Amino acid sequence: MINSSRIEAVDIPVVEEIKFNERIKILRSERNMTQHELGDLLGVTGQAVSKWETRLATPDITLLPKIAMLFHCTIDSLFFGGASSDSQDSKTMTRVDFAEAKIECSNLRGIVLRDVVMDGAEIFDSRLNGMRIHHGGMANLSLRHLDLDGLSLGFSQMNGAVIHDLGGHTKPIRFAENDFKGSSIDRCDLANVELKNCNLSGLRIKGSTLKNSWLLQPENYEPVQIEDVDFHNSVITRSNLSGVRIEECLIDGLTINGVPVEQMIAAYDQNHDSKR
Repeated sequence: MINSSRIEAVDIPVVEEIKFNERIKILRSERNMTQHELGDLLGVTGQAVSKWETRLATPDITLLPKIAMLFHCTIDSLFFGGASSDSQDSKTMTRVDFAEAKIECSNLRGIVLRDVVMDGAEIFDSRLNGMRIHHGGMANLSLRHLDLDGLSLGFSQMNGAVIHDLGGHTKPIRFAENDFKGSSIDRCDLANVELKNCNLSGLRIKGSTLKNSWLLQPENYEPVQIEDVDFHNSVITRSNLSGVRIEECLIDGLTINGVPVEQMIAAYDQNHDSKR
């Protein structure tokens, strides 16, 4: 169970009061549904629904996506009002515990999460576009089949995260000061993504595109494993590449400190031939 005192609305005029009990009662009544009937659909008792509506309790965090799907609304609108599932209003929620939660087919667009716990959570087939997450604990987080347009994630622990099968996006995705240690990125379109000052120690990237991306890693960490990745026009700066091996890769236009690699190879071959 979560306590409503753990969820706060910040810098949101007019709608900053949490009103879950009012919203759930109105949505249920609009559908001529009894508390017992709603409870049956959610796998809880009618008494539990009654406690929600009288502010004696709030539902387990894992029920929120199911409630939002049932009433065709967003999760944030359950707490802050606004029935449209496509609402553009941004809401801020702080100190919310999503640990081990399974969030499916949910609209989380525009939500701002701060100091959130998402360790072991699974988010899939959902909309996270325009979402901002700061200072989060997201160890072993699983992200699959998501709309991430404009997602911004910073100062968070994502070690051991699994990021799988993410489609294309039109707005930049930004990661800053995050710990991706031991994480896995598989079959993802991360074109134009910005990874700044992130711990990529032991990161595994496979079957993905990082076209026109920025990868800024400030220190020397454990080896990163990259396989079948499209780095076309990417920029890697201020990084330690000692011991890096590039094998069986297309290197047309690749430069190191402004010098085309083709020229380096040609100079090496010429020097090698002259010594024979």
